[in-house]
Amino acid sequence: MQSIVAVLVITDPITRGIFFKAMTEHEPERRGAYVRTITITVAITLGIAALAGREILDLLGINLGAFGIAGGLVVSLMGFEMLFGGEPSRAQGGKEAHEQPPSFAGSVIVPYAIPFVAGPGAITLVITIASSTSNGEGTIAALAGVAAAVVLLPIGHLVIANRLKLSESAINIATKFGGLLIATIGIQLMLGGIKTFFGLS
Repeated sequence: MQSIVAVLVITDPITRGIFFKAMTEHEPERRGAYVRTITITVAITLGIAALAGREILDLLGINLGAFGIAGGLVVSLMGFEMLFGGEPSRAQGGKEAHEQPPSFAGSVIVPYAIPFVAGPGAITLVITIASSTSNGEGTIAALAGVAAAVVLLPIGHLVIANRLKLSESAINIATKFGGLLIATIGIQLMLGGIKTFFGLS
């Protein structure tokens, strides 16, 4: 359950849906097609990270504990950036989120799906969760989190975002709260990596 919450918090399909609505203001009739592309891209990106992340680390000779520490640090820094900045972190494409191009067609995959939704922090988190156990439970937990995010992406982008009318301050508060959760999750990942690295029980 914690893994699902962690992936949902860092991909944030609801708040990002509000940005999506603003960025497609001039072409609402194409939102359905855009969301399909975004959802497929995120599913493939994070799905590969969950299924093959550990094998890639082994191939590169990277210690799982060390990766957990580094990954947790990255996630924590992203969370603190969101907490104090009040907007998505730069690693997740926060700067691009405020740009409104004439047509969204050229921005659907990059920079929106990657890295705004499935950014380095989300990929690192999924790989870290998948690599947290040696019996496959971590991979299942990571895939469950990815599946939950993929299911909520269309809902957040096409249903809730169109009906919610949130002020800039409300979005700011929600982002800061999400940043606090992400920073906490990152610290937990770091502690787990330290335990793994040093072989602590």
